[in-house]
Amino acid sequence: MSPRKKQKKELRFHGIPASPGIAIGKALVMSRECIEVVPRRLRGAEIEQEIEKFRRALKDTRQELIELRERVRERISERDAQIFDAHLLILDDRIVIDETIRRIKSERRNADWVYFQIMRNFHDSLISSGDERLRERGVDVLDVKRRVIGNLQGTKGVKLDSSGEARIIVAHQLTPSQTVLIDRRIVLGFAVDLGGKTSHVAILSRALEKPAVVGLKNFSDYVKDGDQIILDGNTGQVVLNPTEETLIHYHQLQERYHHFLHDLIPLTHLAAKTLDGREIELSANLEFPEEVESVLSHGAKGVGLYRTEYLFLAKNALPSEEEQYNDYAEVASKISPNPVIIRTFDLGGDRISFDGLPIKEANPFLGWRAIRICLDLPEIFLTQLRAILRASVKGNVKIMFPMIASLEEVLRAKELLEQAKEQLRQKKIPFDEDIEVGIMVEVPAAVIIAGELAQEVDFMSIGTNDLTQYTLAVDRGNEKIADLYNSYHPAVLRLIKQTVEAGHKHGIWVGLCGEMATDPHAIPILIGLGLDELSVTPLSLLEVKRVIRSLRYESVKRLVNRVLTMGQTKEVEDYVRRYARRNLHQILFQ
Repeated sequence: MSPRKKQKKELRFHGIPASPGIAIGKALVMSRECIEVVPRRLRGAEIEQEIEKFRRALKDTRQELIELRERVRERISERDAQIFDAHLLILDDRIVIDETIRRIKSERRNADWVYFQIMRNFHDSLISSGDERLRERGVDVLDVKRRVIGNLQGTKGVKLDSSGEARIIVAHQLTPSQTVLIDRRIVLGFAVDLGGKTSHVAILSRALEKPAVVGLKNFSDYVKDGDQIILDGNTGQVVLNPTEETLIHYHQLQERYHHFLHDLIPLTHLAAKTLDGREIELSANLEFPEEVESVLSHGAKGVGLYRTEYLFLAKNALPSEEEQYNDYAEVASKISPNPVIIRTFDLGGDRISFDGLPIKEANPFLGWRAIRICLDLPEIFLTQLRAILRASVKGNVKIMFPMIASLEEVLRAKELLEQAKEQLRQKKIPFDEDIEVGIMVEVPAAVIIAGELAQEVDFMSIGTNDLTQYTLAVDRGNEKIADLYNSYHPAVLRLIKQTVEAGHKHGIWVGLCGEMATDPHAIPILIGLGLDELSVTPLSLLEVKRVIRSLRYESVKRLVNRVLTMGQTKEVEDYVRRYARRNLHQILFQ
């Protein structure tokens, strides 16, 4: 039976909560764009004609992308327009173009068929990657493929239309070009079958502060334009054709959530300080420079993690020193005098190849990535280090190296940093001579030698996402074992404690910047473990601050002492939730 025949019955779906909030409204469905290509045998005289047709399609597609880029630059922002720079690089890939022409000649097949096969292989290689961010790049390849084949076949792509009424956007997949062209005024939220927390639509929804749920699998198959939808970006729940009872419940929940957010506003400029006086540095994670306004409006004490991978991923090419400097300096200037911790590229080898297919590794998470690539390719690393140093002239920039597993890596990275400093000195370019240097603690090896590492750096920041994954040998992207991924595991908590103690013993501060820091129930444990700083998503800042200001440090230290005696994850979780019900029930959103 077709799913659409059940559409009037209330149906519930669960996906990945990508941006918080609750939306109730009608659906605006983005129909799937189906590409139909049929192989056709070419006669001798048709081969050159087909090649010329392919070249015209590339030219037409290039013109479309340039026009879209300029329109987005004028209407939205320079950053959003860079999506189309990435598409132009994919379009102009000489390996793909030459291979298409070669196969048209050798196989005597039509251009749309050959190009479809080549781009499908490219797309599949990205989708099969173990890296979520790289999988998201497959959407860009898909977008370019559809445009070129559309021009080869004389068809046009899907347009997003609206009656003007604000709707919940429903789609199987939103390509970057569709996402940036959406009129923000018509959006209540997003419900998308594909994608993760780093997808274009997830990032856009957080920037717009609109609720979003992604990873809904086949949800869009059940929806038609105008269907009533409830979208809960806090839990990942989506309700199609809700009953009157369900609507009443969610309208009440939505109103309570609005009151909850309103009650947080007075905390914006208050310190994140416990009732007995322990102050925590509460910072924000930053994905893109455009998020700075959200960081400031939510009262962050600075940026605790500025991810710089977007500079690679936005253009699918090596960014120049000047491009990097401009972005880093812009963020540092806006956040000043508060600190900005810039993490050097945390890229995998599967993302470092820009000609043709990425480098394939059996397990990219255990392979050539992050600091390993930077040390193996010092020119790329030095370019970034010089850009960061130049942006540090105001004195509020710090550098952080990712995925450190040995003391040798830290020492070599510091040597290259000194080399970058000397290069700038020779050119008489100013920078902060006393810039602080820190490391990410993400692998158990770093925890075990944390004492030695702490003697070489100014701070350490624990990345609980990777630390949990590496400690428990669990790929959190693998649905079959995703339930085993849990930062409340006693081993993870003990590793955090060991890192904090090692840092404090050697006189440096220790922070934490993983998703665990955004979990209100985990905050008492993290404060009790003695962490000095937490870095969270901008939208989580005020809720986390409210929890901190409701705690007593001496009380949560006793909580931690009890938790660290436990041997089972469920035992820890149950105990922590009972603590929250007793002590935090009046301030958490239920």
